[in-house]
Amino acid sequence: MEHVNKLKKAIKRMSEADAKSMLFLTLMNEQSKDDMVQFLLQQNEEQDVSTIETVHIVFGHSPGGSLKAAFRNSNYVKTEEIIVMPGNFSVGPLKDLHLCEGIEARFQWLQERYFIEDDGLAIFEREVKEAVEKIKSIPPHQDIIIWTCQNAHEQIGLRLVLAMLEKKPNDIYVLDTFQLFHELHIFPQLAEDNYPRSSGEVSVENVLHIYEQYQGRPLKKSVQQTLSKEGLKMLMDDYCIHTWEYNELWSHHNENVDDDWIIACAKRLHEDQEEAPYLMAARLIGEVLGHMEQYREAEWIEYRLRQLIQQGVFSYRGELKGMLHYQVKLADAYLLD
Repeated sequence: MEHVNKLKKAIKRMSEADAKSMLFLTLMNEQSKDDMVQFLLQQNEEQDVSTIETVHIVFGHSPGGSLKAAFRNSNYVKTEEIIVMPGNFSVGPLKDLHLCEGIEARFQWLQERYFIEDDGLAIFEREVKEAVEKIKSIPPHQDIIIWTCQNAHEQIGLRLVLAMLEKKPNDIYVLDTFQLFHELHIFPQLAEDNYPRSSGEVSVENVLHIYEQYQGRPLKKSVQQTLSKEGLKMLMDDYCIHTWEYNELWSHHNENVDDDWIIACAKRLHEDQEEAPYLMAARLIGEVLGHMEQYREAEWIEYRLRQLIQQGVFSYRGELKGMLHYQVKLADAYLLD
């Protein structure tokens, strides 16, 4: 009975995002029932802060869940802390994101555009606030590892966190999953395909392998200062859309930067299924996300699709209350183009 009570307590303490992440990883990796039970019991134990040597900062629940899963059956559970910053920073306001009012403004902007049920955005908002406070409270003796990748979301996250850590004396390391994956594995085709586009695409096994093979040096102060200045600038400007091109961040005011790609994907799908005039919105969104160079969220692409419907680029049937509830058809003028 004590064992059962501990499990119940562990489940209650988990955030909704952590629960979903754990379930996803379990299904993807075919974890056994015993492994899941062990994981939950470990979550029930308070981490002894006196034993923490290294703090990992990751951007997104997917890489956060992978890193937690990679560490769970090792001594890293005692010596490593993981801070997860949820969301996707390539879209939405970044101004004053180190402050409560800035975080609230960002999520108000997203709330006006996204269809997310069950208070999902409110949960993410709370988690971002908690993550920012944890980052600001990292003790000076702990090493900090920031996980990033070759996409706007994680490159922005890297710069924002360095801005928040500007006056901290800690040794800071940057672990780029794209670069390290290809240093450890010779897969030219994957590199050409821009894999991994994000840290969340790397398997649990490869996440652990990358970390254990990583022998980086602390970020040079000159590099840290440069990236920190870029982050401070982002915390002050009004740009809401960012892309990663030619190994640089590009900022945009216009929200339509991904629209041409949505139209191109729709045209290709229409050509592939001539007998069915309408496309499931979810299928189109999946096609867009699966083949676009930029790393975006499904909610963003779905929002842009609804904007294109308003502009007459697409017609639709069904209810515009979520991507599973309607179908779309590209206007003839675009099909004949």
